[in-house]
Amino acid sequence: MISLAEYTAEVGYGHRKRLAQFFTPPAIARFMVGWVLGGARSDRIHDPAFGLGAFLDCAPADCAFTGMEIDDRVVDFFIRHSRRRPESLACGDYLLDFGRRHANIVCNPPYLRFQKFLNRDAVFAAFCERLGIRLSGYTNIASAFLVKSVSELENGGRLAYILPSEFLNSGYGELVKDWLSKDGHLDSIIEVECENEAFGEVTTSVCIVLYDSARRIDEVAFRKISSLAEIDGVMDIPPLRSVPLSCLDVSGKWGVYFVAAGDRVQPAMRHLCPLSEYGRFSRGIATGANGFFVLSRSGMRRNGLSAQSCVPCITRSQQLAGLTFTDEDFAALAEADKGVFLFSPGEDPDEPSRRYIRQGEEKGYNKGFITRHRSPWYKTEERAVAPILLNVFSRSGYKVVRNYSSALSLTNFHCFYPHRLRDAYVDWLFLYLHSGVGRKLLSLSKRRYGNALDKFEPNDLNDALVPTRAFFDSLGQDVLTELMDAVISGKDPSLRLDEAFAPLVADAEAGDVVPAPVKYPFRRREPEQMRLAIEKRKGYDSRKAGTAKKVRRGE
Repeated sequence: MISLAEYTAEVGYGHRKRLAQFFTPPAIARFMVGWVLGGARSDRIHDPAFGLGAFLDCAPADCAFTGMEIDDRVVDFFIRHSRRRPESLACGDYLLDFGRRHANIVCNPPYLRFQKFLNRDAVFAAFCERLGIRLSGYTNIASAFLVKSVSELENGGRLAYILPSEFLNSGYGELVKDWLSKDGHLDSIIEVECENEAFGEVTTSVCIVLYDSARRIDEVAFRKISSLAEIDGVMDIPPLRSVPLSCLDVSGKWGVYFVAAGDRVQPAMRHLCPLSEYGRFSRGIATGANGFFVLSRSGMRRNGLSAQSCVPCITRSQQLAGLTFTDEDFAALAEADKGVFLFSPGEDPDEPSRRYIRQGEEKGYNKGFITRHRSPWYKTEERAVAPILLNVFSRSGYKVVRNYSSALSLTNFHCFYPHRLRDAYVDWLFLYLHSGVGRKLLSLSKRRYGNALDKFEPNDLNDALVPTRAFFDSLGQDVLTELMDAVISGKDPSLRLDEAFAPLVADAEAGDVVPAPVKYPFRRREPEQMRLAIEKRKGYDSRKAGTAKKVRRGE
């Protein structure tokens, strides 16, 4: 087995990180290869992201193994240190190499967002032309690998992928889930809950996708392992959930299917509506250079900046310690010389501001990814003060704050901007988001990253379930006043909140349980890009197959 430590020492961790190279643990590689060959009609396997050959190491000696790898340095290291060779190993970009079909596929693709991928425009164009699909700019490269591999799998073949599970709960993942489920070949998705044990260098949740084109599968199994020792027997025990294909909603969040039966929460839909009916969450202000834009009071004095060129702003999650935040709380932070001011000189900066801008340019702040695409580079985004703030990342439960101050917020918080609402509804929404019942129902919308790190995107929150106005009205103004007085006085009204919001959780005996939406396979949406994709998948022109340098067996 090739030494990962030796490879990292030779190329440097920066090279691996730039190419998002995180290599497959042997236990997972053995499982994936074993599952593929255990039910496939052919013993041929292709690995589109070959790396150091982890899957080749686990394949039988007589397996006809081929691979592709974009990084010639890892290929060179493999050739110099491995005693085994694949039948062929192509050096090229898999996402731009079209026209091939593969009997079976195993892959651990790069864990990289498209925003950091240099060839993204070419890949987007190629996917549109060759597969008939338009990838979202938020799609990660691993999901693009998966979609392309499914399109290239021969009839009767099997596919096993290990990749970030973000697509299960994200907006861009709708296309990926549609691609996986529409033909009825998705066998299982396994949540690798022991991501630290499997990939200790990344902060992301991962899953294994098993796809069998030889069988029509009516129910998709959702499984979970909590340690690598469980991977060998994961297919021998009942799944956490078996979901009929007809009930899989690609617009829904599939992460809920990994929740054990005793921990599942079922919303009482008659009392609930999308949060977007009240308003919307948006991300906070992205400066692109906090070191330049975030200032303390002493920093303002040192640079001669006036109060007119800087605005109050929450810049760190830790600055909000309680459930409410007032102008008095902000004044205390400013007096403690915390970085709670945002440089915002407007269209016509005064002379001290112009001097500070020149200092920033001398330090290169104007050349950052965000600042160089902004004109002028020092003009920050315009935002209104948000009455509710909810932090983006959390490990022990999100933080929600009722903001009574005049302070803005950076991207550490998502900001709620209500439609024309009475303050009472804003208070009720804040109380609901803080409550235990609200947290359970919002958990249906969160994304899970590695090391138990949860994340909400603004649209996750905008689609989240919240009580209807009729439900809030039924609780009464006296109850609202009592609860908000408790919060403002520093008391925790959690028990009282859960009593008030208890009807929002469905009672199966009362007939409140929400039926799974039926979209597949009977009345499936077929957008134009999917129709184009289906036509593309019917045949490949081998004359247009990408050219690639080959490393033949024994060379």
